[in-house]
This record gives sequence, structure tokens and C-alpha cells, in this order.
Amino acid sequence: MRMLRAVVRKEFIHIRRERRMLVFIFGAPLLLLALFGYALRLKVDNLNVAILDGDTSIFSMQIRDTIISEAGFRLIDVRDEDEIRELLYKGKARLGLVIPDDFSDKLTNNETATLKLFVDGSMPVLAMAAMNGANVLTGEDLAANLVFEDPEKESPKFRPPPVRVDKEILFNPDLKDTDFFLPGIIGIIIMQVTLILASLSIVREREQRTIEQLMATPITRRALIVGKMIPYAVIAAVDFAVIIGAGHLLFDLPFKGAPILIVLLAALYICSLLALGALISSFSQTQPQAVFLAVFILIPSVLLSGFIFPIEAMPTWLQPVPRLLPLTYYMDGIRALTIKGTGFGTVAVDFAVLAGFMIIFTLLGIQRFKKTL
Repeated sequence: MRMLRAVVRKEFIHIRRERRMLVFIFGAPLLLLALFGYALRLKVDNLNVAILDGDTSIFSMQIRDTIISEAGFRLIDVRDEDEIRELLYKGKARLGLVIPDDFSDKLTNNETATLKLFVDGSMPVLAMAAMNGANVLTGEDLAANLVFEDPEKESPKFRPPPVRVDKEILFNPDLKDTDFFLPGIIGIIIMQVTLILASLSIVREREQRTIEQLMATPITRRALIVGKMIPYAVIAAVDFAVIIGAGHLLFDLPFKGAPILIVLLAALYICSLLALGALISSFSQTQPQAVFLAVFILIPSVLLSGFIFPIEAMPTWLQPVPRLLPLTYYMDGIRALTIKGTGFGTVAVDFAVLAGFMIIFTLLGIQRFKKTL
């Protein structure tokens, strides 16, 4: 029993000496709990709706007010249906609503008016939330406000529903979950493999005391870091090719966009993760520290990048956090390329930000490597 107590005491002393580990062990869970407690929401309040109001009457104003006040959506006025499709294609709106020119005429003639609703189906969870929110258009409260009473005529004995909604789901008409989740799963698998391997690369040399031997050679620090990352880049590229090929063969993952863009996006994503892993490795003193840091980035990336929970559903003050994660931009780009078949112009921002991450993380890693040796 005495020996057991001695071993336990020794282990606690080791843990106490690793102050960075203590921060990760006790600080990270609290931070993640606070982030996820605020961030993870399925109800979407601040959804953009592109609206074409061809009637501009008091009745169409009732429609607009109901969407804003009861559904909590934001309206973007457009000139025609093509603009609605364009906004949905670029991801700047999730719903599109067309109020026809004869909307008020139908209501005053005691007929049912048809509203056309376009839904972005590329993200089924968000599409379902959006359609649930749009149910206010056929609710009883709105119907009561769309009744027209002619004082010179007797009220009709039967009133048909004033509004009927004709839905058209774009990009993923069947709302297939696999089309939505598989691109994200590929990104997470690549991140897990690449980030952890890269984060262990330099710190492993430091723990094995072989880093001094490497530094004694004429090789520059920049060449050393890049040289250590290249094998992991090859591994990640092979992993990506195998996984995305298997996804296409086994689950019929669509490739509507140009294959070269998909490959370039994956290359930038992998390079940014390798640079981030090298930066983590330069900060860490031990391999467990490096793994903790990598996991600390991996978990928020999975839950905050839009993989499961829509970024639009997060509180406004928290939405900048996912914009600091490479997976968010890979997720945006790969879904746009595979599901919507967009061109480079639509995903150019994702490419640019991933390239920016790669450059910044690489420079920070090299700078940090100089200071610690």
C-alpha cells in the first residue's frame, strides 16, 4: 500500500510540474462547455430570405411583417426570380419567396393565392428549420389578417385558405443527409490525421533529444519544418483520394463542380492544417501537450464549423469564432462544389482564407521555432 501511495504521489508531482497540461485539463473543458452551451442550436432565427414582392399591397406587407416578427427571418428585396436563385446559389440567402402580382386580387375575390417558396436544400438541417419557420405563412393568425370584407356584399359562407405555399427545394431536392454530411466527414478525417501527425513532428524530436543533431546540420530551420511536413502532406493527400473515391463509389457522393477545384481546395486545406500542426508542435514541450492542443482545436472545429449545427443558428456575437477555423472554409467550399456545382468565383473567399491560414501559420511556426531552440 505504501508503494502504491508513492507511485500516486509521484504521478501527481509530474502532473503539477506540467503547468500547460493543467491549463488544458481544467481550462479547456470549461471553455468548450461555455462555447457549446451558447453555440449549439437547431432553431434558426436570423435566416436571410430573398423576397420578390410583385404585389406591394397591404396584404403583401402582412406577409412581410409575419416573416420578420413570427419567423424571425431577415428579408432581402430582389427584382426577379433569377436574383433569388443567384442568392441561394451563393449561400447569401437560404429561402426565396415570390409574392405574385395578383396576390391581393385573389384575396379580394375570396380565392386562394399561391406563394412560391425556394429552399436551399444543400444543408438539410437548415432547410428543415427554414421550412418550419415558413409555416407561419399558412398559419391561422396570418389567415385572419388576410381576409377582405366588402361592406356592400354579404360575407361568403365558405372561405378557402387565403394562402397556399408551393415549395421548390434546390440543389438537394431529396434532402439527402449523405450528400450533406459526407463532404464534412471527409474534412474531419483529414483534419484528425493531418493535425495530430503534424503536431507531433517537432516535439517528438525534442523529446527524443534528436532535435539538436538536426540543428547542428547545415539545413535551415525553414527547410527542416517544410521537410518534416512533406511526408504528412503525401499521407493526407492519399487519404483524401481514397476517402473521397470511396464516398463516391459507396454513397454516390455527387461531384457537380470542377474536379480540379475540389483537388485544389483539398490541397490548400491540408497545407493549412500542416502549418497549424507545425505551430502547435513548436509550442509544445511534450507529445501529450501537442495532442491536447490538437484535440482542443479539433472538437470546436467539428461542432462550430457548420458540420452539424448551422452557423446562422449561433448567437451573433459567437459567429466570428467559426471564422477562425480552417474547417469552416473547407466545409463551405467542398459543399458548394460537390452539391451545388458552383464555379471558382463563388468559393474564391474560401480558397483565399485557407491560403491565408497556411501562410500565417507557417510564418508563426518558423518564428516560434527560432525562439524555442
